[in-house]
Amino acid sequence: MQQVESKQRFWWRAAHDAPTPEPDAARWTEQTSRTAEARSPATRGRSATNRTAKRSPLDLQIPRGERRFRGSRRNQRWMKPAPIAAAAVVAVCAGAFALSFDKLAAIDFAAKANDVMIAAGFGIDQVNVSGQHYASDSDVFDALDLPNVKTFAAFNSDAALKRIERIAWVDTAQITRVYPGTLDVVIRERTPAFMWQRGETNFLVDATGRTLGPAARANNWNLPRVVGEGADTEAILMLSALRQYPQIERQYAYGERIAERRWRIVLKNGTALELGADREIEGFQEVATAREASAALKGAPMVVDVRTPGRIAIRPLAGNSARTASNAGARTISLASERP
Repeated sequence: MQQVESKQRFWWRAAHDAPTPEPDAARWTEQTSRTAEARSPATRGRSATNRTAKRSPLDLQIPRGERRFRGSRRNQRWMKPAPIAAAAVVAVCAGAFALSFDKLAAIDFAAKANDVMIAAGFGIDQVNVSGQHYASDSDVFDALDLPNVKTFAAFNSDAALKRIERIAWVDTAQITRVYPGTLDVVIRERTPAFMWQRGETNFLVDATGRTLGPAARANNWNLPRVVGEGADTEAILMLSALRQYPQIERQYAYGERIAERRWRIVLKNGTALELGADREIEGFQEVATAREASAALKGAPMVVDVRTPGRIAIRPLAGNSARTASNAGARTISLASERP
């Protein structure tokens, strides 16, 4: 051990394996001469011992392990519980995985939440539906999906409204929440525009071409009737053109769609008006303005063919061939000759 004196005392400990420092002769001589000079009056009363101590010829070696900061040992004390915490986390995770998936699946958290909401007074316990005449109540309740949605918190009004409006008869709908537990559903139904016969069944169709459903036999629908494939989507244009000519509309029996391209209009007396493709308005106008063609509306059943622009071919209904039609008095009317 070596004690060095100064204003404060410091204790240094040499390493166990460090060799004992040996003073160098030359260096010791130099230090001795400086010490002698320090004893001269120029030192002004300073202690020579202090100067000698500051210039100690001994080089002490401080072990590397003793150079650590004091705070490091204090930090080590706080780091000791880290392995314990890690072991606790591992134990908790192991316990969580030890639970079987069957037991977790058996816990119906959604049902528990619904029970809490119902107990708090937010359950749906009453539904009022108004405005429907032909739409079935069961379809409306199925669209609300109440067996799966029992509280206002879980009820999606927008999704339910879209499902209700997908019902064939429903045009628009409105859903109102009446707290604590009532839903008011107001429905506006579509209006059928004509009756479409397909096979042996008559279907009601609205003005947009939407099929509303089979027509009940108990209801006497006073609606124009159409038959044939594609008639449900194209009939509204033909019927709109027909309304412009009341004298033909009053004799209208039904319209038949031919090859999904054109119309054949059958009148009440059996007369058939053969209209050209996409020429409904022109065909009705030619029949209404030609005197001989308009006479066929109430007389014997005839075939009035207006498929060729500017010409009307009239023949008896029984004349299916050209020869039969010629013998029966078939004739062709030029609309140019009818004009003054």
